[in-house]
Amino acid sequence: MAKVAALKGKPRSRRVNSTERADFLKRITDFYLASRDFNGVPLDDLGEDYERIRTLARGLVSEGEISLNFGDRHPNPHILAFEPEPINQQVEKLDRLVFQEPMYEEFGPIKLRTNWNPCCVYPTRSRLRAVVDPARYSGRPYTLLMAQGEPQIGYRAFNLRVLEFYRNDPRYWYTTDDIHGNISARTEGGLNPEDETFLQTFGFAYDKDLKSRYVAVFLRYLSGLTPEHQQRWKLDEVTGETFLHPDYEQASAGVWPENDSVFNAFCEEARIINEMTMAISGKPLFREGYSRENKPPEFGFLIRPTKKEYETFVHLLDKMMSDNLNHDFFDGKIPLKVQEERDGVIIERQKGTIVLLDEWLTKSVKFPQHSSPKDKMIMAFKEIRNERGPLAHKVRADKWDDSYFAKQRELIMKAYDAIRTLRLILANHPLSKAVKVPDWLYQGKIRMY
Repeated sequence: MAKVAALKGKPRSRRVNSTERADFLKRITDFYLASRDFNGVPLDDLGEDYERIRTLARGLVSEGEISLNFGDRHPNPHILAFEPEPINQQVEKLDRLVFQEPMYEEFGPIKLRTNWNPCCVYPTRSRLRAVVDPARYSGRPYTLLMAQGEPQIGYRAFNLRVLEFYRNDPRYWYTTDDIHGNISARTEGGLNPEDETFLQTFGFAYDKDLKSRYVAVFLRYLSGLTPEHQQRWKLDEVTGETFLHPDYEQASAGVWPENDSVFNAFCEEARIINEMTMAISGKPLFREGYSRENKPPEFGFLIRPTKKEYETFVHLLDKMMSDNLNHDFFDGKIPLKVQEERDGVIIERQKGTIVLLDEWLTKSVKFPQHSSPKDKMIMAFKEIRNERGPLAHKVRADKWDDSYFAKQRELIMKAYDAIRTLRLILANHPLSKAVKVPDWLYQGKIRMY
C-alpha cells in the first residue's frame, strides 16, 4: 500500500470578497442540511489553501454565521453535541490550529485519507433559522430543531405518561433500569409503518427538589422517531428547570457510571440472599428468584403518580418480600404452626412468613437486646405488608397526586434497607463466606432516585 502526500499551495493574502464569502458559507450550510445526521463539514475539506480557509472561517465565526467544533469537549467533532464555545475561544483555537498535510493509503483503485484535522464547521442557529423552511420538516418538530442548529446532546423533558403507550403495548420492546432505557418495535408485532419507531436511548430528569420525575431524551434520538411519534412526544413535553439523572449524563458522555438503581440493587440482594441460604441449609429463603437481569418489568419508579399505580407497586413489593418467603426453608428449623384457644377449642394455624423469619433469625443469631437491626428490618417487612393490607381488598377511586413519587421513593428505600440488612446478617454465617457480593453493591453505589 503506497502512501501519498498532497502538497498545499502557497498562502494567498487577497481580501475576501462577498461572492467568495457567500459561496463558502453556502457550502457549509448545504453540507449540514444534506448530511444524514446534521453533521459538520471537516474544515480541511473546504479547500487546499489552508490559510485562505482560516481567513474565511475566522471572519464568519466573528460575524456569528458559523461555529467551529474542535472535538475537545465531545469525542465526535462531526456532530454538534453541545452549544458552541464563545466566539473568542473559537477564534483562538482556529489561530492555533496546525493544518496537517493529507496522507492517503491506496487500496487498489481506492485511495483513503488516513489523517484529519480535528475541526468541523457548522452553520450557526441564527444562520439556519434564516434559511431553513419549516415546511420541509412538517410533523417532525424535533428534526426541525436539529435542522435549525440545536445541539444534539441537548435534551427535552417529558411527562412520564408518554412511556405508557410503549410499556403497555406488547408490539414494542420496552426496557428500562430506572436510569436509562430504550424502545423498539418488535419485528413480528404487526405495526403500521408509521408506528415502527425506534428510540435508541432515553433517561430521566428531575426538578430541583426531586419531587417530580420526567423522561429525558436527547434531541438526536427524538429526531429519529417517525413523524407520528414525534408529535406524540411533543404533546407530553414539559418546560421548566430540570436536571438530568447524573448517571445517565455520565453514560452519555462515554463514562461508565459506577452506581446502579435501587431496584436493581434490591433484586441483586435477593439473589445473593438465596445463594447464601442455599450454602447454609440447601434451601432458598425466597421462592421466586430475582436478580439484576430477572426483574419484573413493573418493578421501578412510577410512570404515573396515581393511586392505582402506587397501590400496584405496593402489592408487587410485598409479593417480592413477605409473600415470597419460602415456608419450606423454615421447615425443621422452627415450628411452622401455632396453637390457639378460641371459645374453649384449641385450633392450629399456620404462622405468617414474617413471624417465621423473625423467629428463625432470633433462634439462629445472637442480637443485642435493644435496637437490633433485625427488629428494624422485621418492622419494615410488616409496614410494607400493612401498607398493602387495606389496599388489597377494596375497590377505590383512582386519583392523581405528585406526592406518590416521593411516597414510593421512601417506601423502596425502606424496603432496600431491610433486604440489605438481611443479607448482612446472613453474611456472618461461616457457610456464606464463599458467596460473592458485587463491589458496587458492597460499597453501596446505589442511586435512590
